[in-house]
Amino acid sequence: MNPGDVVVEVFDSRSAAEADLAGCHEVMAAWWRVDKPDLPPLAYEDCVGRLRNPFPGFGEAVQWISRRRGEVVGLATVDFLEGKSGHIALTEIVVHPRERRRGVGTAMLRALLPELRARGRDVVEGWQLTVGGDGPAWAGSRGFRTVGTVLMQTLEVPEVDSGLWDVPVPAGYRTRRWSGAAPEDLVASYADARQAIHDAPSGGMEYQEPEWTVRSVREREAGLRSSGVDQRVVVAVHEATGAVAGLTELEVHANDPHWGYQRETAVPAAHRGHGLGRCVKAEMIRWLLADRPDFRRIQTTTGAANVHMSRINHGLGFTTARTMVVVNSGIAHLEATLARL
Repeated sequence: MNPGDVVVEVFDSRSAAEADLAGCHEVMAAWWRVDKPDLPPLAYEDCVGRLRNPFPGFGEAVQWISRRRGEVVGLATVDFLEGKSGHIALTEIVVHPRERRRGVGTAMLRALLPELRARGRDVVEGWQLTVGGDGPAWAGSRGFRTVGTVLMQTLEVPEVDSGLWDVPVPAGYRTRRWSGAAPEDLVASYADARQAIHDAPSGGMEYQEPEWTVRSVREREAGLRSSGVDQRVVVAVHEATGAVAGLTELEVHANDPHWGYQRETAVPAAHRGHGLGRCVKAEMIRWLLADRPDFRRIQTTTGAANVHMSRINHGLGFTTARTMVVVNSGIAHLEATLARL
């Protein structure tokens, strides 16, 4: 196949023709089967929901598709990160497995770079390339370097002994929980406690966690509500001081109400060693299932170097479903590498 046959164009999933959405689903469903074999098949409605409602909190998302003779053969999504990570284009390029090694991914990368430069980005980063799949080798051949390893850990709720979630609250602490917005009496302490996520090992990732303040917490909560996300938070409160001493956050997205994403879990240094991380995660599971007894799955990503959090997750019934790598490269280096191809 001639890579020159590939046409790359910006894609608006909200106004796209049904045939193009069906083409995107075929590409993503085939990719899903090959690179995410631990998950059930990707349904059409879930695929369209993901395209139209990207993960909130990562800045503006722009999508491109690639066609060969009119047929959709690839899809790219770029999140234009903000704040301290505002120099990064978080990029995912998906190519139908039958079209791999035919220049589709490279054509898409070439087409993206001028737009990324025009938006002031100088680094491209990708977060979820499945080890053993085609992604890491392709990325390495195109100028990316591997800068971290991440575990995808999954709790298949119906398959786990619920007794694993009967975790007592450590002495000297109590738990509180909320959905949608932190209570006024805790929001400042909650923002302070979220800063502990900066202690998690991140390898050579360019992405930097934001600085958390009451304002940034409220902005994020509002963004999640506007995206139709059910955001749940469980915290441990230190009895003696009233300060938030540990937290965990989970999101349920509208396109799949039976599937949760466990996001940040953090314990400030002064309160580590008491089992608070396990405690708040266990309460989150119990709370979720009390409201949604038919809930099926919770997923979370954990840095491979974060052995403590991985051990907590396994103790609650999570299993490591797959291993992924994080890659990045400066745009100038990518341009030089592509020029030699």
